[in-house]
Amino acid sequence: MTYKVIITNRAEEQLDNIIRYILVQFKNEEAAGSILSDVLEIYNKLEYIAGSAQLCSDPYLAAKGYYKIVLEKHNYLLLYRIHGDEVIVSGIFHMLENYREKL
Repeated sequence: MTYKVIITNRAEEQLDNIIRYILVQFKNEEAAGSILSDVLEIYNKLEYIAGSAQLCSDPYLAAKGYYKIVLEKHNYLLLYRIHGDEVIVSGIFHMLENYREKL
């Protein structure tokens, strides 16, 4: 099944903030670009693999229908839900964040 990937405004803002932080705090364009590429790659993969992932291991988030996918090359993750043929990306978080509380 092919899914339509929808990125919420909040997830877009979170990604913008991550990229801006890397650029301003560390002045590292290469790292910022690498994270952005990794996220875009995950968006593309979600079109095909979203339904085959497992629900979040956090019982609260799992009960709400959230899936988690980790970036391949960076310590960030995306939380998303599936509604029919749509994948809705709700947030992008660093793996050390308390994303349950921030979602």
